[in-house]
Amino acid sequence: MLRFLIFTFLSLLLSLSAFSQRGVIKGTVKDASNGEPVPFANVVLLEGDSEVDGATTDFNGNYTIKDIHPGEYNLSASFVGYQTQKITGLVVAADKITFYDFKMSSGVKIDAVKVIEYKKPLLDKDNPTNKYATSEEVTRMPTRSVSSVAATTGGVYKQDENSAVNVRGSRDNATDYYVDGMLVRGNLGLAQSSIEQIAILTGGVPAKYGDATGGIISVTTKGPSQKFKGGVEYVTSNIFDTYNYNLLGFSATGPIIKKKKPDGSKGRAVLGFFVAGEGRVTSDTDPSAIGMWKIKDDSLAWLKNNPFRVSPISQSGQLGLLSNAEFLSEDDFENIQSKLNNGESGYRINAKIDFKPTLGVNLTFGASHDFEDDDFHQQGYSLLNWDNMPHYLTTTQRLFGRITQKFGSQDDGKESSSLVKNAFYSINFDYNKYAYDLEHKNHGSNLFNYGYVGRFQTYQDKFFIDSLVNGDPQQAIAVHVANFDTLYTFEPSNINPDLSAYTSAYYDLYESNVGSITNQYLLQGLGLRNGDQPSRVYSLWDNFGDIYGAYRKYDTRQFSVKAEAAADIGDHEISFGFEYQKRKFNYFYCAAPALWNRMRALTNTHILELDTVANYTYVNQITGETMTSQIDPWNIGSEWTFQDTITFDRMFVGDAQSYFDLMLRNKVGAGQLEFIDVDSYDPSIFSLDMFTADELLADASYYVYYYGYDHTGNELNYRPTLQDFFNKQNSLGQYERPVAPFEPIYASGYIQDKFSVDDLIFNIGVRVDRYDANQQVLKDKYLFHDAYTAGEVNEIAGINIDHPDNIGSDYVVYVDDFVNPSFITGYRNEDKWYNTNGVEISDPTIITDQSNGKIAPYLIDDTPDRSERYLAFEDYQPELVFMPRISFSFPISDQAQFFAHYDVLTQRPPDGGRLNPFDYYFIENEVGGRINNPDLKMEKTIDYEVGFAQTLSRKSSLTLSAFYRELRDMIQVTNVLYAYPATYETYGNLDFGTVKGFTVSYDLRRTGNVSFTANYTLQFANGTGSSATSGSSLINTGMPNLRTLLPLSYDQRHALTATVDYRYGSGKDYNGLFLFGKPVFANSGANLIFSAGSGTPFSKQSNITQEAASGINDRSILEGSLYGSRLPWSYRISTRFNKQFEIKWEKENGNMKKIGLNVYVQIQNLLNTQNIISVYRATGNPDDDGYLSAAGSQAEINTKNNPSSFINLYEMAVNNPNNYSMPRMARLGITLDF
Repeated sequence: MLRFLIFTFLSLLLSLSAFSQRGVIKGTVKDASNGEPVPFANVVLLEGDSEVDGATTDFNGNYTIKDIHPGEYNLSASFVGYQTQKITGLVVAADKITFYDFKMSSGVKIDAVKVIEYKKPLLDKDNPTNKYATSEEVTRMPTRSVSSVAATTGGVYKQDENSAVNVRGSRDNATDYYVDGMLVRGNLGLAQSSIEQIAILTGGVPAKYGDATGGIISVTTKGPSQKFKGGVEYVTSNIFDTYNYNLLGFSATGPIIKKKKPDGSKGRAVLGFFVAGEGRVTSDTDPSAIGMWKIKDDSLAWLKNNPFRVSPISQSGQLGLLSNAEFLSEDDFENIQSKLNNGESGYRINAKIDFKPTLGVNLTFGASHDFEDDDFHQQGYSLLNWDNMPHYLTTTQRLFGRITQKFGSQDDGKESSSLVKNAFYSINFDYNKYAYDLEHKNHGSNLFNYGYVGRFQTYQDKFFIDSLVNGDPQQAIAVHVANFDTLYTFEPSNINPDLSAYTSAYYDLYESNVGSITNQYLLQGLGLRNGDQPSRVYSLWDNFGDIYGAYRKYDTRQFSVKAEAAADIGDHEISFGFEYQKRKFNYFYCAAPALWNRMRALTNTHILELDTVANYTYVNQITGETMTSQIDPWNIGSEWTFQDTITFDRMFVGDAQSYFDLMLRNKVGAGQLEFIDVDSYDPSIFSLDMFTADELLADASYYVYYYGYDHTGNELNYRPTLQDFFNKQNSLGQYERPVAPFEPIYASGYIQDKFSVDDLIFNIGVRVDRYDANQQVLKDKYLFHDAYTAGEVNEIAGINIDHPDNIGSDYVVYVDDFVNPSFITGYRNEDKWYNTNGVEISDPTIITDQSNGKIAPYLIDDTPDRSERYLAFEDYQPELVFMPRISFSFPISDQAQFFAHYDVLTQRPPDGGRLNPFDYYFIENEVGGRINNPDLKMEKTIDYEVGFAQTLSRKSSLTLSAFYRELRDMIQVTNVLYAYPATYETYGNLDFGTVKGFTVSYDLRRTGNVSFTANYTLQFANGTGSSATSGSSLINTGMPNLRTLLPLSYDQRHALTATVDYRYGSGKDYNGLFLFGKPVFANSGANLIFSAGSGTPFSKQSNITQEAASGINDRSILEGSLYGSRLPWSYRISTRFNKQFEIKWEKENGNMKKIGLNVYVQIQNLLNTQNIISVYRATGNPDDDGYLSAAGSQAEINTKNNPSSFINLYEMAVNNPNNYSMPRMARLGITLDF
C-alpha cells in the first residue's frame, strides 16, 4: 500500500492529467427458483462478443465492475449448472452506478444462452438529479449543440440556440464543460460522431468535481471498438435557405492488435483506435428571425465613387462637403435573409488510442484539434461596411493520457477474500491550449496596413517677416521666423481602397472648387489621412471603408496533473483523488490604425524650433556666387554683398527626440535636422520594435496593451516581477514595462464514501480546493504608497499626539497635508472611517474638507514617485476552502424513492482577477476608471435539494424535486472612493443571491412507437447582481452597491421542455403503413423538442433616449423597480425526421456486406416563431425605442442634413436583428455507416 501511495504521489508531480469519467456496474446473481445467491458466478462485460472486463460474485452473490468507459455494452452471467444469461444494450453512464440483478435458472436448457434486452430502470438509485443522453439519443435530437442537449434538462435555461446556459439560477460562467474528464478551455472541439454520452449535473455534484458553482456538462467520447467500423456524414442547408450551412464528417474505429485465444482465434483488442472529424462552412452562424438590412450593390458602388456632395463654400474659402451616406433613401436598401460576413469555416478532429495488455491495465492517449475562421459580426458594419468585418482565427488543442490499473481483475479468474475489493487507481494528464487572433482578413498581423490610405507628401518653405533697420522702410531685412507647408499631395493606395476613395474624392472636389491643398488640416476630417476613419452616418451606422480598430491575439494554456483511486472496503465504496492545475494567460492588443497618429506625434519633435544662430545670405560681387554664412555683414569680406535675408537652421533639441524618430531616421537615412514626413513612407518599413514601451503606452492612451507578451507582441521567455514593470530598463536606458502572464495555480483533493444503512444509500464526501492567484496584491486597496499607522505616529510638527482609545495601532492616519502635516484629520481601518475624535463616519468628505478637498494619507515618503508603487504590494494569500458533499436516497419501495443532497460548491474568480500593473502606474490618468482586483477570492454556492420519484406504470415515472441555492461572494464592480492617489472602480466579492425552484419531470419509456419526457421548472432567482458588471450604471452615479435582492436578468420564472420521439421498427416490430406490400416507414422516426418559457426581467425607463445611436450621452430614468418588467413568453419547436436504409450486396466469397444509410431532415424553430429576446426599456418593444415618435425629438430630427434619410436609417438601426431569436433553419443530412 505504501508503494502505491508513493507511486501515486510521484505521478502527480511528474505527469499531466484529467479525471476519468468512468461508470460502474454492480448487482447480484441469484437463483431464480429460490432467490439464493450464486457465489463465484462469472460476470463478463462484453463489447459485442469481445470480453472487455468482468468480475466474480462473492459469497453473497454480489459483483462489481468498476472503471468502465461509458457506453453501451452486453453483460453475461454464467455458472456451472445454470443457463447463461446475456443482457444486451446495457448503458453505462459516466459517474453513475448501473444496477443489474441476474436471476439464473438451473436444469433447463443450460447449454443455450438466454438473451434479454436491457431496459433502463425508471428510477435511478444512484443520483436522480443528474441526467444523461446517450449517443443514440443525441443523434436523434434536432441539434448539434451540446448545450442545447443540456437545455432539455429541468432547471437549465438557454435563451436561444447560440446562447450560454444558466443552471438553476447561476451565472452563465458558473457552469463547466468537461470532455473525457478534462476541464475544457475554449471550444469543445468534438465531432458529433465522437460523442458517446452527455451527462448534465445540476445538483448532487460528486466531490471529484470542483471549480463550478452552477453545473457540470460532461461529454464522454467514444473509444475504440472491437470491430472495424466507420461512417461519413454530409449535411447541407443550401436547398432551404441562404445560410449555406455545409458539414462533412467522418469517423473510424477498430482494433489494431488483437489478443489470440488459446485456440488460435482472435480475441479482444489489445490495441485499438478511434478517430472522428468534421469540416464545416456556413455563411451565417447567427441568423435572425427578421433578416438584416443592407445597401443595394449598385447604390454602394455609386456611394464609393461619390462619397461627398458639395455644400456652399464658406466666406473663409473652406470647402463645405456633406457625406452622401446621409442622403440615402429607402430605395437604396434591401432586406436579406442572412447576415453578410457572419460566417464560419473550420475543421475539428479528435482521436484516441487504447492499449489494454490485460483486463486490469489500460493506457489511453488522445488528442483533439479544432480550428475556426469566424467572422466577428459588428452590427454597425452590416448596412454599409460588411466587407470590413474583422474575423477570429481560433485554435483549440488538447492532449491527454491516462493509465488505469485494477487489482483483482477478471484475468485472475478468482474472487478475492480480502476486505479490500474492486480496487483501482488512475493517473491522468492533460494539456489544453486555446488561442485566437482577432484581425482584419486582408491585413492579419501587418499592423501598419490598418488604416493606410496612401502616400502623402508635405512640401515646406521658409516664412519671412520684414525687420526694419532703424525704422527705415527702405532698409528692411527679411528674417526667417518659421517654416510652413506649401503643398500637401496624395497618391492613393490599394491596401484599403475604400478609405483611399474618400481622400481621392476630397482632393478632386477641393482642387476643382478651391485650389491646391497646402496642408493636412485642410482635409477637415473628410479627406482621410493614414489612420483616420470615416465618420459614422448619423451616429447610427459605420460608413463604408471603416477599419475595425483593434488587432488582438490571446492564448491560454492549461497544464493539469490528477490522480484518483477507489476501492470497496467492506460495505463502503471509498474513492479519493488529487489534482494540480496551472494556467497561463497571454494577451496582446494593438490599436493598429491609431499607430499612424502616434507616429506623427513622435516625429520631428526635436526640431520644432529654429536655432538662434543666424545664417546671412550674400552674393559675390565678382563671380555672382550666392553664399550663406554665419558671419555677420560687418565682418564679411568686402567682395560679398549682404542680400538682406537672414535664415535659421532647425534647432536640434536632443532630449526632445523620440526613440521612434531616431529609429525611423536610421532606417530611411534621414539627417537629424531633416524634416521627415511619416505619411510619405510605405507601411512596410514600420515595425513595433521602432518604439519604446512608454511611447506606445502613451500615459494610458494604450496604443498597445499586453501581458505575457512584450510591447512588440513577442511572447516573453521569462517571468518578470512587478518591480521589473516599474523599473526594468534595457541597455539604452529605456523602460521595458514587462508584464508577466497570468498564471494562477489551483490544487484540490477529495475523498468520498458511498455506503448503505438498511435501505438508505449515502454518498458523503469532502473536497478541499486551494486557489493561488500567484501574483501580488495591494496591501491596502486605498493606498498605492505606504502610509503611517496610528502606532507609528507619536508626534506631528513637534506636537505630541494622543490617539483616541478606540483607534487601533494599525489604523491608517490621515493628515491635512502629507508633505507638511500639521494635524491629524482622521483614521481608517479597512473600509471604516473615523474622524479626529475616533467617531466612525460614513462620509469621508469630513476628512477631505480639512485637506483642501483632497485625501491626504500620512505618507512615509512625502515625495511619492510612481516608480516605487510596487512597494505597496505583497504576495497573494492562497485561499483554502472545504466543501462537504452529502447526498442520500431512500427507496420507499420498488416503485418510489426519496432523495436529497447538500453541496458546497466553489469557483475560481471568473472575472477581473488578474494583476494589471498598467492600472497602478497610470491611475492618475484614469481617475474613476475600472481596474482589476488581483485579490479576489473564490465564489461560493450552497446547494440544497429534496425530491421524490414514483413509478406511475411499468413504463412511466414522475419525479418531483425542490431546490434552494445560496449564492455567496459573487463578483461585482464597486468603487474605492478616497483612495490615494485617485478614486477608482474595481471588482469585489460583494454580490449574493438566492435561488428557489421546483421541478416536475415525467418520463414515458417507449410505449408502442412513442417515448416522451417533459420537464417543468418554477424558479425564483434573485440577487444583487446578474453579472460582474451589472452594477456599473449604479456605482457610476456615485451610489453604493445594491444590497437588495432583485430578480436576476436570467430569471426565467416558468420553463417547460418536452421531448417526443416517435419511431417505427422493422420486421415483426413494424406497425406502420404498407404500400404495395412494402413497409413505408420501417426504421424511420421523428424527434421533436418543444420548449416554452416566461420572459426574463428588464428595467423599464420613463424617458425616451436614442438607443439606436452610439456615442449619445443620454441618461435613462428608472420607471418602477429594477428588473420590474419582463419580456414576453417564448416558444420554440424543433424536430428531426429520419429514415434508415440498409444496403446489402454479396461479395465474391459469398458473404453478405451491408452499409447503413440514414437520411434525415433537421428543422430548428419549425414554426418560425419570432421570439423576442431583448427590448428597449422605454417602450418594451424590440423594434422601437420611442425616439422617432417622441414630441421632444422632432426639433432635433429636423436639424439633420436630411431628416427623411435619418428617419429611414434610424428605423433600420432600431429594429436590431439581435433582439430576436433565430429563425427557422432546415438542414438535410445523409450518413453512411459501414
